[in-house]
Amino acid sequence: MAAADIDDSSPPSGSRTPRGTAHLPEGCTWGPLYSVSATGGPEVYYPPSKSTVTPTTTAPASPSSSSPAQKQLGPPSPPVGRLIWVDFPSGSPSNPFHFSPRRKMAIVAVATYFTGITAYSTSAYSIGVPSMTAELGNTALQAAAGLALYAWGFGIAPMVLAPLSEEYGRKWTYIIAVAIFTVLHLMLTLGKNIGTVLVGRFLIGAAGSLGATLVGGTISDIFIPEERGLPMALFALMAMFFTGLGPIAMCWVEARPDLGWRWIQWIEMIAIGAYIPFVVFILTETRAPVIIRRRAAVLRKERGLTDGGRYTARSEIGRQKFFAAMSTSLLRPLLFLCVEPIVTFFSVWISLAWGVFYTQVFGLPFLYPRVYGFTTTQTGLIYSTICIGSLLGFACNFIQDAIYRRKVAKHGVEARLYGAMTAGIALFVGCMLYAFTIRPDVHWAVPAIGVIIIIACVITLYITGFVYLSECYGSYASSALAGMSFLRNMFAGAFSMFTQDMYISLTPRWAIFLMGMVAGVLGIVPFIAYWKGPEIRARSKYSKILMEEERRRVADAEREDEERAHEEAQEEEEWNGGRMRGSGEKTLRESGHGTAEMAEKGRTTRYG
Repeated sequence: MAAADIDDSSPPSGSRTPRGTAHLPEGCTWGPLYSVSATGGPEVYYPPSKSTVTPTTTAPASPSSSSPAQKQLGPPSPPVGRLIWVDFPSGSPSNPFHFSPRRKMAIVAVATYFTGITAYSTSAYSIGVPSMTAELGNTALQAAAGLALYAWGFGIAPMVLAPLSEEYGRKWTYIIAVAIFTVLHLMLTLGKNIGTVLVGRFLIGAAGSLGATLVGGTISDIFIPEERGLPMALFALMAMFFTGLGPIAMCWVEARPDLGWRWIQWIEMIAIGAYIPFVVFILTETRAPVIIRRRAAVLRKERGLTDGGRYTARSEIGRQKFFAAMSTSLLRPLLFLCVEPIVTFFSVWISLAWGVFYTQVFGLPFLYPRVYGFTTTQTGLIYSTICIGSLLGFACNFIQDAIYRRKVAKHGVEARLYGAMTAGIALFVGCMLYAFTIRPDVHWAVPAIGVIIIIACVITLYITGFVYLSECYGSYASSALAGMSFLRNMFAGAFSMFTQDMYISLTPRWAIFLMGMVAGVLGIVPFIAYWKGPEIRARSKYSKILMEEERRRVADAEREDEERAHEEAQEEEEWNGGRMRGSGEKTLRESGHGTAEMAEKGRTTRYG
């Protein structure tokens, strides 16, 4: 049983009725009795009459492993005391939902910049391949492996290391990830052979993913679902726009014989190093369970058991040790990917779209010089199509958000899918346009329009996938998104490995036509999700429970906002009332003083 499901309204059988909550710190309430678990942490005490219930008869409260109390088949450990639940005080500025708008936007700006710089690293590498090949003597396949290994590191690392943010919080995970990401660039700037470069690319991708994949969770931490559309769109925009920006900026470096690919990496390392102070001084902890656990630890240190109970955060009940959490982190995304139809189909569809995107990242410097004779700088500038397509997709998100606000009351979370349904069709159109116009007798701008359409559709699908799965899986959205991210990056790495061979064997026309046909078939995914989404979630083992948890969390925050607004209105009313009374008394005093003066003046006039 999850801690959130425990009824605190009445004490467990045999417990002592505690004193009232008036003497407890604000935001703290009395909980049930507790015993010591096998791991040494607290666990809710269940009387023997309840301990005989087997786990198979209890519906799971979350996708995490059952608590020790649920798995326990023998006699329970004796209770050692009573829990005092620790939560945020009403209207507390420490609650990430209650951060000021300026503070939220600063956090989003700093966090999404890291997303941008990791995307920048993807494509900046590809534009420097010619000079790297000339210096190191590597093959085209080895050069492509540098892009693939980066994507694979990006997909695998979050599956294993995601518990870092659960254990230590988001801020320190960001700091460590950015520092490692920066230092690992030395393997590229100083590497003497292609093996060092390839290992460095994998490790850089792993470090970059650790921070960048936290951005979606950070946004979910500080924004309620209705407010996540714009920041999620900014996140996706940075991921796509900076992918186009890298070659645009670095093509001039690659074109200089005295600079080349090594200086591309040096410049990138300098840019990341300058970013570290912003991470340290602007980013703050946003994960609510971590903040509450820290508050509980402070209260335990300051007050001990003097208040008659143990100060405990709900997330501490049944808490796994770090390596056990790593195992769960690795298995849960794969579980979602295999048994949750919504995660499965969206992941496959978006992964294909991401594979098409990677064919542009690695394919543009292959196709445009061969078909149109572009120079290095001209090829770099053609990446502006990715930037334009990203901005177009970002602009379309405002239309989707407006539709969502109008339709959410009637269609629920499925109101997020209108943009994806349109993008599924447009992606097929963009692929066909690009496939049949990338030839010498057609002006280069025409296939470039096809690339713009493709990128605009990919960013729309990317935003939809993140926001839709975040709302469907609530507090476990990171696991659903990690599963999608894993498959997406596996596809991307694989596509980059065979992109050039595919273009050579099938010709650009038929290679892109093939991808367009597959995209057209998978374009029915959002239509099915829109039509049958509620029924699919109703049969889901996890989604309906997690969505309910998310609704409760948002409702609690909204109730606190209403209570705080009511209190402020009462205080203002009392203050205004007191000011009016004071003004009235002053008027009376002045009136009385004036009357006395007039009477005195009258007496003086009459009696001389």
